[in-house]
Amino acid sequence: MATSDAADMDIFLTGLAGKDRSNIEKHLAACDAEPDPMHGKLWRRLAAGLRRLAPLPVQTVGQHAVQFFIADGKYRMQVFALEDGRDGKVMVYLPDVLAAAEKAGAPLGVLKPESLDSSNTPNPSPHIKHMLGWNRKAVRLTLPTRASPHHVAAAETLFALAADRWATAAKK
Repeated sequence: MATSDAADMDIFLTGLAGKDRSNIEKHLAACDAEPDPMHGKLWRRLAAGLRRLAPLPVQTVGQHAVQFFIADGKYRMQVFALEDGRDGKVMVYLPDVLAAAEKAGAPLGVLKPESLDSSNTPNPSPHIKHMLGWNRKAVRLTLPTRASPHHVAAAETLFALAADRWATAAKK
């Protein structure tokens, strides 16, 4: 059963520190003030979907980026980042699951994913630096704020592949 946008955002905001909640609310207010309502809808859909896959409370980096975490023993590990500079595009960072996506037949061509690692991103932004290094690689997906449902579904397929990978690793 699908939940409403308001219910999804209530779940998304659950357990957040006051600063993080404030940053997200200010960002959404700015998105909602734009003439195009698709921006805020896309951001909410991506944020709620990522939070379902990475259920620990999120952390913001200013009003433009959100970090998503999973449990890693007694610690937490960053697995996604959502960046929105309110410039007509939303970027999502996720673990490198491109090989698994190709094997599964995921429609990568529509997304034009960019591979990131410590060699091609020597000075990463604070919201993605924990996703790189120690032989970790990430992927950046850039979605226009008016992304088609096909593009969003393809991105969500990659998010699910990433979640399947760490769920499988946790069972070992």
